Amino acid sequence: MRRRTKQTSAKRRIFLFLGLLLVFAGLVVAARFYRTKPLIEPESPEMAAKRMSPDNAYYALLEVAKDLPAPPKNLRGEIGPSVIASQMAVRRPDDDPEMIDYFETTRPAAEAIVQILDQKAYYCAPLESLERNRRVLDSLQQLARILCAHALYAAKKGNPEQASKFALSCLRLGGSVAKDGPFDNVNSGCEIVDRAAACAMCLPWADYPEESLRSFSSALDALRPAEIDLSSSVDWEFRLVEAGGIYAFSEEDGNGELMASMREAALRRFLRKHEAALRKAAQLSYPELPAWSGRQRRTRHIEHRVLPTRLMRAVESSVVNVTRARTSVEGLRAVLALALYKMMRGAYPESLETLTPEFLDSVPVDAYIAAPLRYSAANGSYRMYSVGLLGKDDAGDPRQDVLFPPPTAAVFQASLKSPDE
Repeated sequence: MRRRTKQTSAKRRIFLFLGLLLVFAGLVVAARFYRTKPLIEPESPEMAAKRMSPDNAYYALLEVAKDLPAPPKNLRGEIGPSVIASQMAVRRPDDDPEMIDYFETTRPAAEAIVQILDQKAYYCAPLESLERNRRVLDSLQQLARILCAHALYAAKKGNPEQASKFALSCLRLGGSVAKDGPFDNVNSGCEIVDRAAACAMCLPWADYPEESLRSFSSALDALRPAEIDLSSSVDWEFRLVEAGGIYAFSEEDGNGELMASMREAALRRFLRKHEAALRKAAQLSYPELPAWSGRQRRTRHIEHRVLPTRLMRAVESSVVNVTRARTSVEGLRAVLALALYKMMRGAYPESLETLTPEFLDSVPVDAYIAAPLRYSAANGSYRMYSVGLLGKDDAGDPRQDVLFPPPTAAVFQASLKSPDE
């Protein structure tokens, strides 16, 4: 009896050892799989081919940007359409030979941009590095400034068709950049959209033919930035990490390559752990952002101090910039509808709800608070604004709220009617 008990005990120890061995082997296999499993699956061959195709508008636009002349002194630097409109409002371009020469020289480029965006689809090409991508975005920003300048110049020359065409192309350019690429592209594209919307609101729509307003509004509906999907940008960032080297640091000591490999490995672990948080952030509305940001404060601190990336902060800034772009386009939609309403009815409506469904398919929304834009009409005019980043209604104070149209629009439009003053 004792002998059988010893045999049973020996078998149990053997089975236990084999079980532990199997568990250990499983953990090793799982760990190896965890390290080698990609963060995200590669794109389809069809999409990769579109990105590399010579017909990609991305390459054609960069070719246009190569040979641009330097702008005149009063149009240099990081300027928006409000600055351009101000320059044109306080001086007549015909009185400035340097400015006239700039417009004449860049006119073929502006026309080429319009033609490219009308005929070719835009896909962000594979990125060599984040720094290279930022240089590309700088070139596209320059193209956007040229389109804004030519839209306002066409308005100055009394050509509504040209003014509308260039403003619409700038909106299309910004939307294309924002909808395809990593977070840097979202932020840059949304900035272009915001500037293009401000430029379009400076045009004297009240003096343009009804057909011009309707045509522009119809085209604008197809470009509304509500379609910008930040989940696509998260995918882009993951693929950049998979490509390797793009986020790597260069160390001054002799262990630069080793340190870069270690940090990229740490980055992969970080992204696996916080993928759900990033995916959730990509779906946030602006009012939801503060709560999410508060919960991720420690994670952002770790990422900023240790890892060669900026994803948590980038997704936050992208939510802010998409919100600004959406609100600007909504403001532009409302400005166009109000001009058309007054053209047909002789006065502005009492509320934005009156514009639906004949002039707008929906009431323009302030994406900062997920509520309709603030609006009031009196004495043959109106005041319309967004509460802006702070989310606080300051009764249309331009220092806190975002006015639609911007204050520059009135100055620019007045200069069209009295160019000698």
